Amino acid sequence: MLEPRCRPGLACGIVYVPVYAALLAALPLLALALAVFRTELSLGTAAWIVTAGASALAVAAFGLSPAGLLAGAAKGAWTGVWILLLVVPALLLFQVADSTGGLDRLSDALGDVAPTPGRRLLLIGWAFPSFLQGAAGFGVPVVVAAPMLVRTGMAPAAAVAACLVGYHWSVTFGSMGSSFFVAVGTANLPADEAGRFAVQAAILLAVGAAATAAVLLRQARGLRRDGPRAAGVAVVMGTTLVGVAAVQPALGSTAAGLAGLLAAWLLFPRAGERPQARPLLLASSPYLLLTGLVVAVFGVPQVRELAEQVPALAPSFPETIAAFGHVNAAVAAHQPLRPLLHPGPYLLVAAAVGALVYRRLGWWPQDRWTRAFVAPWARRSRSTIVSLLGLTTLAGVMVDAGMLAAMAQALTAALGLAFVPLAVIVGAGGTVLTGSTTASNALLAPLQADAAAQLGLAPTTLLVAQTVGGNIGNALTPINAVIAAAAVGASGAEGEILRRALKTMLPVAAVAVVGVVALALLDAV
Repeated sequence: MLEPRCRPGLACGIVYVPVYAALLAALPLLALALAVFRTELSLGTAAWIVTAGASALAVAAFGLSPAGLLAGAAKGAWTGVWILLLVVPALLLFQVADSTGGLDRLSDALGDVAPTPGRRLLLIGWAFPSFLQGAAGFGVPVVVAAPMLVRTGMAPAAAVAACLVGYHWSVTFGSMGSSFFVAVGTANLPADEAGRFAVQAAILLAVGAAATAAVLLRQARGLRRDGPRAAGVAVVMGTTLVGVAAVQPALGSTAAGLAGLLAAWLLFPRAGERPQARPLLLASSPYLLLTGLVVAVFGVPQVRELAEQVPALAPSFPETIAAFGHVNAAVAAHQPLRPLLHPGPYLLVAAAVGALVYRRLGWWPQDRWTRAFVAPWARRSRSTIVSLLGLTTLAGVMVDAGMLAAMAQALTAALGLAFVPLAVIVGAGGTVLTGSTTASNALLAPLQADAAAQLGLAPTTLLVAQTVGGNIGNALTPINAVIAAAAVGASGAEGEILRRALKTMLPVAAVAVVGVVALALLDAV
């Protein structure tokens, strides 16, 4: 074992947590997994049942007071509200595009760019949602892209799983780099280490993007025919990701996704064919507007400064204490909601403008707007709200009770350097639990950095494992499955979606683990 690297503000010694505590902490996750994969319960029902059991466990076994339990549940519920304020408008945008035929026309236009099933899968399920993730994120890429794949003939569950896997690599530097900056901030990285973290993570994610393309093409039985063209797009996207992330991480996925779309436009059509751009631009106009708005607000410093002047909304919580020395510090503003720095308003604008554009083009449905838009949107939103709030409340209880920390700390103490490959799994587990790589990084980045110091590694080594694993978990989280299933009218098929995504992600995850181990070996030399 290497000599520990003590970091300011972090303990050098390993915190030992009883094995039984780690096992108890895993019970809610196991129960939720069994409910999703082995029972007929809906995810929303299962989540609330497991939340009740986890709450009892938090008080009885983890020493969380009733007041602390309420605080943890409230934190989780607020997180759910924060996400729903994005998801519900995203579903409205989808409904507008779906009811007017905009998605059908967009799918047809993209189909002209990609003449084979393999190229269509990569364009719609890999490059396009990765570009959307760069600007919008928070589930929007799957909500937009999965219905388009369904319209190419894919089964709904298969389409959702392909999109979840296809864009996962772009999450860390997506949403204007929110996941990356959260990891840097919570792990207290100085500027030089933050730059190193950005480059190392971008390199490993670029490799993951190429591996993802290969896996998707293999499923579509197009690896031999379409592999060379896909490799060209992957090289363009990966090189752009590394180069831009090294300079400005906030624009990494946006630039990489745009470069990938341009490369696909040049490489994917048959030789001598070049599809017209006008139908594609008209059909995608709401999404182009959404991307432009978000890039302008988040990427232009002067505009962002104006948006930051609008007061944030956020609850405050007192300090709470659980067993085994787990302390939740008092929070003056938990997960602030800044109205003009949240994608929700821009999704609403895109939906409204999209409706006007589509109506002017003569695509408006004959039904009344209530029947055409509101009723199906309300049905999709209802099940999503129940499931999402159940999952985020469960996460809040488990986080404040120290359950997740107990599992991770016990693994670190027991395994030593063998924890390095498992750090990827820990990052993935954090995202599966919280539904967000950003939340997973906020929760586990300090733990990963501290573990790296205890193991004699640079903190960036396990932070790369954390965020790459978090991206993998993004493809496997039930929350994203719920959101995407609602978008394609497949609510209730979340278990099948997650099974398909897990099967597809296994070789990509293996590549990530090998990359992190290689990074640790280089660090140890």
